[in-house]
Amino acid sequence: MKGVRTAALVALVVTARPPDRLTAQVSLHLAAGVRYSSTLVHDSIVTPFDLRPALAPALLVSVRDELRPGWSADATLDVTPSGLRRHETTGGSFDAGSFTAFAFTVGLRRHFAPGASARLGVGGLRYAASQTGVFREGSGGIFPLGTVAATYALPLPFARKRQLEVEAHYDVHQFTTPALRTEGFRESRPVHRVALLVRIGWGGGGTP
Repeated sequence: MKGVRTAALVALVVTARPPDRLTAQVSLHLAAGVRYSSTLVHDSIVTPFDLRPALAPALLVSVRDELRPGWSADATLDVTPSGLRRHETTGGSFDAGSFTAFAFTVGLRRHFAPGASARLGVGGLRYAASQTGVFREGSGGIFPLGTVAATYALPLPFARKRQLEVEAHYDVHQFTTPALRTEGFRESRPVHRVALLVRIGWGGGGTP
């Protein structure tokens, strides 16, 4: 038994990753910016109108792990609180409520040039809103989400120290709700979202 315990201990020591090495490869990133979203609902049968989110803030928190030189993986929580506007063909528009969109994605990032990287991610998005308007019968659950992003690290001493990056972020998902299906909207609608972000990081070789 003593020999077995000794062999197990040796195997554990040989295969374990040093905690300081693990910590050095993991970084935390916070991003903030502004997001544009395309139309959620378009009706041209009764009274033509578009229901579209207003320009809104976007807040992202990511944990990134360096897999090998040039590649990293991350998990990201994305939060966007937004108002809704109803735009009619007559030219009028008015407030139609509000919501907060929560998205969680996992992604793979490729660093392809000094300071430049691109990310591809998948995940899900859920709308949190009071039960009024298009959300009066619920939010419709979690919608599958696909996302791509291009990031550039500013080549300045203070920016490198703080891991300061700018990012163009795009994602798409299909949108519908139980209330829309009740009203006769049988098919979901693709919603495209574009965000411009400023990102700052801690760890992973930098200490802002």
